[in-house]
Amino acid sequence: MESTPRNLRLWLVTCPDGFSAEYEDIEEMFRRGLSRLILDKRSRGGQPRATDDEYERWLLSLSMEYRDRIWVRGTPDLANRLDVRGCVTEARSLMGEVPECWKRVNCVALCNSLEEYSQLPDWISGALLGPIYQPLSALEPMKTLNPAILNSLQEPVRIPLIAWGGVEPETMADFKKLPLAGVATLGGIWNYADPINAFIKLQRACSSHIM
Repeated sequence: MESTPRNLRLWLVTCPDGFSAEYEDIEEMFRRGLSRLILDKRSRGGQPRATDDEYERWLLSLSMEYRDRIWVRGTPDLANRLDVRGCVTEARSLMGEVPECWKRVNCVALCNSLEEYSQLPDWISGALLGPIYQPLSALEPMKTLNPAILNSLQEPVRIPLIAWGGVEPETMADFKKLPLAGVATLGGIWNYADPINAFIKLQRACSSHIM
């Protein structure tokens, strides 16, 4: 039997370092239908992740109306402080005993394997899993997951899965065969001289019925 084509939600990860047209590009993508932005920036002080205050200053450069489309890379407490839609954080930090207030935050768990995914508590809103393919944004070769292992999952999956790694219009047909709710990209947008055009093409590929 032929499988039903699925539409995938597109999640965009911010460029690690800022650039002059960043806010204009992101707001234009929001206007063109982007509904999921993961705010993940490096600190200006050289640390791998921005400070809470740096994230707050970054958000002040965007219109307040877009905050409900933003997930910050950090803790549920940080998401509450910044008044954004939710957070993306390491899967292990969401397992076991956690503050009750965390369970009221839209949390996406960052998983490195299906084993981690299978151990997530039911209150988690989604799981970011990858890399599925070698991402264009990687500076060095990364260990990738075998897409075939995702076909072993029973549908509907318990917690919505978002795949990352190698998300391009050319690979979308392969992603659409997997039991996914969405795909996340960084290099698939920001590696191009015209990120708006790259977004339009990728958004179209996510929503079209290609198999």
